[in-house]
Amino acid sequence: MKDLSDAHYRWLVVGYTLLMQAVTVGVLIYCFALFALPWLEAFDAPRRDVMLAISLLQVGMGLVSPFAGRALDTLPMRGLLCVGTAAFAGGLWLVAHAGAWWQVLLVYALVFPFAMALTGTLASQTLVARWFRHRRGLAIGISAMGTNFGGMVFPFLVAGWLVGIGWRATLEWLALLGVVLILPLGWLVLGRQPTPVEAGHAQAAADLRVWTAREILGSRLFWIPVIAMLPLNTAFGAVQFNLGAYVQDLGYGPNTAARLIGLCSFSMIVGKLFFGALGDRLDHRYLYWLAAASMSIAMLALLGRPSLALLTVGVVCVGLAGGGILPMMGLIHGARFGLASFGRVMGLVMLTITLSATGPILAGWIFDLTGSYDTAFVLFLGLFAPGVVLMRWLPPPHG
Repeated sequence: MKDLSDAHYRWLVVGYTLLMQAVTVGVLIYCFALFALPWLEAFDAPRRDVMLAISLLQVGMGLVSPFAGRALDTLPMRGLLCVGTAAFAGGLWLVAHAGAWWQVLLVYALVFPFAMALTGTLASQTLVARWFRHRRGLAIGISAMGTNFGGMVFPFLVAGWLVGIGWRATLEWLALLGVVLILPLGWLVLGRQPTPVEAGHAQAAADLRVWTAREILGSRLFWIPVIAMLPLNTAFGAVQFNLGAYVQDLGYGPNTAARLIGLCSFSMIVGKLFFGALGDRLDHRYLYWLAAASMSIAMLALLGRPSLALLTVGVVCVGLAGGGILPMMGLIHGARFGLASFGRVMGLVMLTITLSATGPILAGWIFDLTGSYDTAFVLFLGLFAPGVVLMRWLPPPHG
């Protein structure tokens, strides 16, 4: 690999980040529902307390992300990879040997957030941005597909292991598999750094500038995209996590619900590629407005009691827009804050985006009160409007 130029080697980095996200997100996020059932029985815990674990992981990751982002900008990536892998594998081993539910909650609150921050989306986008100045959007989009591939592969693997060897042994094998897949290849790939950027033009100067947290949080370059994206991400989460129940409430069977959930995941993959590639050649404001339009069409299509055809249109539009959110975040902020501060900027973005975790809870609460998700869909439509207007004043990238 020493003979490869940066132009070729950088795609190895993209492939590695895809694998890294597939393992971390695939196991900790997409497989959570599979472990929830045996945990309910093993720990005699109420459903509310079991669901609390995934909420603690999301909140913990948001709180850890600003510090992890700063570390990703300043410390050797190999060392951070070891810390993240240790948190992933060690956390799984601790849960496998837990004797009480509070011990599991502690792992989800204090250990797994470090695994998600240092071997998940934040670390992956920082790595990809560091290697790409041109075609960065496409590279981030391809890298982000790892979360969906992990969500398709690991649940099938875990489902078989749960039946054959039980949940504790399954967690132990996942810990070992994570170490084998992430650490050796990462140590090899991350041993090489991209050629340093030379100053001399506007974009190079922007890439080399180091922003402090106070400067980032005081800039409209940070807040305009965050405020505009937050409602989209909230609506996406609300539909994604309530989709199975919503489809069955409309009178369709579990098989239809499963097909639509799979269609949503596939649409997310397409959305990541589409918005990532388009972000390299299109004004980022237009990119956002396209995503907002797609999500708005979805909200309108899902109102009332839609036919199966209209329901399919809504699910596809949700997946396309939802898949494009993270690539757009990386593109928009990376182009305006540069490479030297990319990690800390995205760490602060991850902290603010944690607020979107209220989407599934809000939609479920509205359904409990009204017997329908319509009020939630209309509310989300109203929340999109300020962001659509605000993005008009997003300054262009440097250079």
